[in-house]
Amino acid sequence: MVVGLALSVRHPVAFAQPADATDKITQLNREALAAVDKREFEKARELLKRALDMCKTAGLEQHPVAARTHIHMGVVIIEGFKNPELGKKQFAMALAIDPNITITKSLSTPDLEEAFGEAKAGGSALAAGGDEEGARATPAPPPPASDATTRTAAPPSSGFSYHTVSEVKQGSSIVVTVTVEESLKFHRLVLAYREQGTGEFLGREMEPVGDGAYRAEIPASATNGSSVAYYMEAQDENNSPVASRGTETRPLVISFAATAKPSTGHAEATVERKAEVRKHDEEDEDDWTGKIFASLLVGSGVGYTSGKGEVNADVPVSGTASGALLGHVAPEVGYWTSSNLMLSLQGRFQLVTGPTELMKMGKSYEPVPAALAVFAKASWFATASGNWRPFVSGGLGGGQIRHVVTFGNLTDCGSGGNQKCVDSVVAGPFLAEIGGGVFYKLTPSVALVLSSNAEVAAPKFTLNLDINGGVGFAF
Repeated sequence: MVVGLALSVRHPVAFAQPADATDKITQLNREALAAVDKREFEKARELLKRALDMCKTAGLEQHPVAARTHIHMGVVIIEGFKNPELGKKQFAMALAIDPNITITKSLSTPDLEEAFGEAKAGGSALAAGGDEEGARATPAPPPPASDATTRTAAPPSSGFSYHTVSEVKQGSSIVVTVTVEESLKFHRLVLAYREQGTGEFLGREMEPVGDGAYRAEIPASATNGSSVAYYMEAQDENNSPVASRGTETRPLVISFAATAKPSTGHAEATVERKAEVRKHDEEDEDDWTGKIFASLLVGSGVGYTSGKGEVNADVPVSGTASGALLGHVAPEVGYWTSSNLMLSLQGRFQLVTGPTELMKMGKSYEPVPAALAVFAKASWFATASGNWRPFVSGGLGGGQIRHVVTFGNLTDCGSGGNQKCVDSVVAGPFLAEIGGGVFYKLTPSVALVLSSNAEVAAPKFTLNLDINGGVGFAF
């Protein structure tokens, strides 16, 4: 009776524990997939590692939930850490548990399906390393080019202009940015990092941030020691290195000084810079991408014009070069879509001085004292940063441009009817312009602007050249 009672009590418990563990493992997989959707591969890898550890502890290493976890780990290693060889080992472990398993449909990509097919074809050869090897390698998947078979020779160090690291603290993430020369041809750029006390480099693909720059992050989980090693590697389509900044055997190193602050519990950090590492405190301020730009320029112009006078409407004007005399004001408001391109609207408010009124049959005909035009423009800058930034621009618009002409043979103008006739000739209303100039940065948000624009008007024709100068602000 006692034996029977003991068995009746223990039997449900033996089944309840694996069921409870299965639910927890399934939940960890869900959380990992949510992290994958957010491209948080480091977090996804940690969650799946916990799930695999739980499988082992609960005796579920051959359970379907373990097979599915290995599938997800393979996806994370291939997609997030760019290591197809280690990912295929995870697929092989899943297939060893469940030969009929497939990649989760919501995660499937051609690259993953190809790796899965190779794992299925390789079978026991790929899985020969066993669970122990997979578990040991999973937390530290190396970047694609760290495979010893691809490192027969060190890649060249040329191809990178410079790189920077953000301000760092022990236990905090570190942003690494590298600028790649235009002449370097590559398929992907990988940042590899290694926490102190570990033997494997983790790898993650660097993302473009504009103007030849790429960026990736060393996570906080890798900066808990007294230092962290890293290097950057450009790779071709076969994952072979074509250039690097640092190497696996001679990496760059960030060292943390052990001077803890009582108020925060964190240690200050110092950076050991190698291979021309530069600190660039104003990097973000130097890039105006996404900022609004407003400027106010003043200038004057001269052009070739023909037609008829506006006051002396019956007097033709043969083609002649003439000006607006006093000049114009040109306000502009733009948006920097990238570090090299600004789209803007620019006005041209022209003040016309010099024309005389005409008295005719007791009636006064006054000259028009102004002209207004507006242009939609695009300006392309030859450099993405620096104090001197030359640019070229082009635009289309509408409005009027006026030039002043003198009729030397007419002397019956003015209030007294005894002055030489000076009149204006109008051009437009369809306008186009091309131009160029230079920005000179006085501060990270203020620049002097010098420019020259050539405008063409139709159907009333003119070819006009403006010279402008002023100040602009980015905010």
